[in-house]
Amino acid sequence: MTPNGNAKRAIGKAYWLLTVAFALVLVVIALVGHFGVADGVTMVLVVLVTLVAYSAIGIVTRTLSLTEFFVAGRAIPAGVNGLATATAFLSTAGVIGLVGAFFADKTAGLAIAAGWGGGFVVLAVAVAPFYRKSGAVTLPDLLAVRYGNPLIRILGVIVLVASLLPLLAAAIATAGEITGRALSLSPDTALTGMVVVLAIGTVFGGMRAVTMVAGAQAIVVLFGILTPALVFSLERYGMPLPQIAYGDAVGDAAWAAGTPIAVLPSVLVPLSDLDGFNLFALALCIAAGVASLPHVVARSGTVSTMSEARYSVAVALIVVGIVAATAPAIAAFARLAILNDAIGVEVTELPQWVYDHAANGSLTVCGAAVADITEVSAACGAATIVNGLAPGDLAIGGDAISTGFTAFADLPSVLTALIVAAVIAAALGSAGAVTISLGASLGHDVYGSLINRRAPAGRRLAASRLGVIAFIILGTWLATTYRDDVVKLAFAAPSLAAAGFFPALVLGIWWRRTTFWGAITGTVAGFGATGAYVWLLHIGTIRPIGIAGLTESGLSGAAAAFLGVPIGFVVTALVSFVTPAPSPARLQVVNAIRRPSPDPLLEDHAI
Repeated sequence: MTPNGNAKRAIGKAYWLLTVAFALVLVVIALVGHFGVADGVTMVLVVLVTLVAYSAIGIVTRTLSLTEFFVAGRAIPAGVNGLATATAFLSTAGVIGLVGAFFADKTAGLAIAAGWGGGFVVLAVAVAPFYRKSGAVTLPDLLAVRYGNPLIRILGVIVLVASLLPLLAAAIATAGEITGRALSLSPDTALTGMVVVLAIGTVFGGMRAVTMVAGAQAIVVLFGILTPALVFSLERYGMPLPQIAYGDAVGDAAWAAGTPIAVLPSVLVPLSDLDGFNLFALALCIAAGVASLPHVVARSGTVSTMSEARYSVAVALIVVGIVAATAPAIAAFARLAILNDAIGVEVTELPQWVYDHAANGSLTVCGAAVADITEVSAACGAATIVNGLAPGDLAIGGDAISTGFTAFADLPSVLTALIVAAVIAAALGSAGAVTISLGASLGHDVYGSLINRRAPAGRRLAASRLGVIAFIILGTWLATTYRDDVVKLAFAAPSLAAAGFFPALVLGIWWRRTTFWGAITGTVAGFGATGAYVWLLHIGTIRPIGIAGLTESGLSGAAAAFLGVPIGFVVTALVSFVTPAPSPARLQVVNAIRRPSPDPLLEDHAI
C-alpha cells in the first residue's frame, strides 16, 4: 500500500474508533441520567462533548499548506468525504425541516426527499468526477478553466456569494438559537459560542479541518436521527427498524385523520402554501441546486481521483437517504405520541411539553399560547375540562417536531440531548462548508487569480484566512440583524445556485460547442431572472407569477429556478450557436476534463 493509501486507511480507522467512542460516551451519560442526574446536566454533557470534539479536531488539523487549506491535500478517503458532503448539504433545515415537512404534508416531504436524491445522482454522474479532474479549487475556478476568461470567474464569484451568504447566516442563527434554548443560555452567549467553534474548525485548517470536523458531525447526525426513532420503534412495535414501523404508526393514528393536528407555518422550510405544481417545481430546483451548490460541489475536489469523487457522492447519497427515509417515521411517531399524550385526556393531565412549547411560540391550544389549565379552559371552553382536547384544538410548529419528539414520546433525556446535538452538528457542518467555500473563493478567485496572480502561497493563504474571518463576521451580523430575512432567503439558495451555475456547468462539460459568450450571457440571464424574482417576492414588490394555469398560488421563490434554469440553458445554447466555436486549445481542455486518465494539462493547475 502507498503512503497515501496508508494515511487514508488510518483516517478511516480513526472515524470507526470515533463512532465507537461516541456510542460509549452516550451509554455512560445515559447511565448517569438513569441514576438521578438532572436532565439539564445530561443535555449539557452531550452537547459539550460534541462541541469540544469539533474544536479539538479543528485544532489538530491546522495547516500552513495552501493545498491542504484549499482542497485538503486531495487525500481524503472517499467514505469520509461522503460523510462530510452529506453534512455540508443537510444543515438544520434538512434535519429539522424535513421531519416537519412530513408531519405537515407527506407530499411536501416527498418533494424535498425526491429533490435530494435526484440531485445527488446528477452530481455523481454529471458533475463531481469532472470537477475533480479539472483540478479546480472552487466552482468559479472550474468555469474559468473551462471557458478560459476571467470574466466568467468574476460572475461565478458573484453567484457564489449571493447563494451561499444567506445559508451561512441562517446556519449561524439556527445553531445559536438551538444551543441557547437547549443549554439555557442567553442568545448572545449561545451565538458567540457557536461562532467560536465555527472559527476554530475553519480558520486554522481550512478545507482539511472542515472535512475532518464534518465527518465527526455526520456521525452525530446519524446517531441523533436514527437512535430515538429506533428506540421508539423497538419499545412500541418490537421492531428495530423505524422505516418499517412507520406504516404501523400511521395506522394507529388513523382515528384522528378527520380532524388532524394543525401545523403552524415553518420558518426553516416554508411549504405550507405550496400547491402540487410548486412542490414538483421545488423538487426539480432542489435537484439542480444540489449539483450546483458551490460548497457541496467543492467537496469533490478533496479526493484523489474521479472514481473516488463519484464514490464519495454515493456515500453522501446513502447518508442523506438514511435521513430522508427516517424523517417520515419520526413524523409519524411524533404524531402518534402527541395524540396519545395530549388528546382526549383530562386537562389536569396535560403533559408539561404542551406548556413548554407554547411558551416558546411553537404550539397553540385553541389558537392561544397557553401557560396553565385556566388559560386552556378560557381558550377552548369549559367543556374541555371534561372531554379533553380534540386533535383540531392543537396546533404545533413543524420545526418543533424533531427536537420535541423525545418529549412527546417520553423517551430518556439522553435522546433529547442527542437530537439537539445532531441539529447543532448539521448547522455547524453546513456553516463550515459554506465558510471555507466563501473564504477560498476570496483568496483564490479574487486575490490569487484576479488581483495578484504571482502572489506566493503564504499571501494566498493569508488572504483566504482573512476571507474566512470576514465572512464569519458578516454572517454573524446578518444572523443577528436580519435573522428572519436570511432564513427565508436561505431556502431559495438551491434555486439561486442552480440558475447561476447549472446551465454553464452542465453544458460546459457535456457540450463542446458551448462558448464563453454563451456561458456568460446564459448565466446573467438565468441568475438575473431568478435573483430578481426571489428578491422582489421577498420584499413584496410583486406577487407570485402564475404559469399557464398550472399553479393556483403562483410560482414560489424557493422554486424560482424553474424559470431561471431553462432561461439559462436556452440563452447559453443560442448565443453559443451564433458566436465563434471554442478554439482547438480550449477544446483540448474540455477533452482533458472528460478523460478519466491523469492529464498534465490539468493536474493541480489551480494550486
